[in-house]
Amino acid sequence: MTIFYVLLYHVWRLQYEINGKAGLSAAVYGLAAVRIALCLMPQNQWLSAEAPLLWGIYRNIPFVFLGLLVIVLFYRSTEERGDKAFHWIWLAIVLSFGFYIPVVLWADTIPMIGMLMIPKTCAYVWTVLTGYFAMKQECK
Repeated sequence: MTIFYVLLYHVWRLQYEINGKAGLSAAVYGLAAVRIALCLMPQNQWLSAEAPLLWGIYRNIPFVFLGLLVIVLFYRSTEERGDKAFHWIWLAIVLSFGFYIPVVLWADTIPMIGMLMIPKTCAYVWTVLTGYFAMKQECK
């Protein structure tokens, strides 16, 4: 999922012809690196049936900031430029996080909450299809 948001950042740069912004790129890559490093830590106890909730929260903090950054970038750009093709992509990302965060927080105590990963995945598919149809339209 982290790589997905890094790719979305690059889609934003391409879609809106953004040049420069080295600090913004550093923030995106920095948040992604921190997230990946936290995911690799043995404290996550990936092989245990009882993974610690606190580490689930730790590893998702940079991920949430990365997502918020991408949401804001797409929202501002689509509004400023009146981009109809990507207009709702920010909402798809918001929904994906809205479905994902309860899973991180409560899936251990309420296993059925894990079902929220289905609509979260649908929001990801919506995001990908938005880009696909925009690209297809551009090629015409």
